[in-house]
Amino acid sequence: MNVADLLRRPGSTREVHLEVPLPGLENPSTGVDPDQPLTLDLRLESLPGGIVASGRVRGRWRAVCSRCLTPLEDDFDLRLREVFEEDPIEEETYPLHHDEIDLEQPLRDLVVPELPPVPLCADDCLGLCPTCGANLNDHPCDCAAKAADPRWDALRALVIPDDVELRPESN
Repeated sequence: MNVADLLRRPGSTREVHLEVPLPGLENPSTGVDPDQPLTLDLRLESLPGGIVASGRVRGRWRAVCSRCLTPLEDDFDLRLREVFEEDPIEEETYPLHHDEIDLEQPLRDLVVPELPPVPLCADDCLGLCPTCGANLNDHPCDCAAKAADPRWDALRALVIPDDVELRPESN
C-alpha cells in the first residue's frame, strides 16, 4: 500500500477500508478460508520517518472439533496497531520500503496466534467412541462395556489405598 502522500505530511492521517484475501493463515488445526477475504478498517498516521497502522481486522476461521470431528467456524475481530519504519527495529516494527507498507506479515503475526490450537465444539465434548466411531455427544454407545482389553485385568484388580499408612511397603 502506497503511503507517499502521508510521509510528505507528518501528522496526517488516512482512513482505509480493505477486503484482503490472504492464503496460508493457519495453524495445524485451524485455518482462515483463503476464499474469504479479511476485512481491514485501518487508520494510517504519519510519523517522522514512519507510519502507524491501527484498526480492526475481521475474518472467519474454520476447523473441526479435535474430539468429535464436527465442523466448526467462528468470526474473529482483532485490533491491529503496528509501526512501519525505514529502519525497523527487529521484532518490534515493520519495514517501510520506498513509500510502501506491506501488511501481509503484520496480519499473519496478528491472526495466526489467535486461531484456536485445539478447537472444540464445547468444553465438555465427549468425542468419538474409539471402537465404533459414534459421536458420544449425540448418543452413548455400549462398546466400552463390551470390549474390555484383557491386558489391563491385572491393573483393574490392583487397589491402592488412599491412606499412605495402609499401603504395602515397597523394596
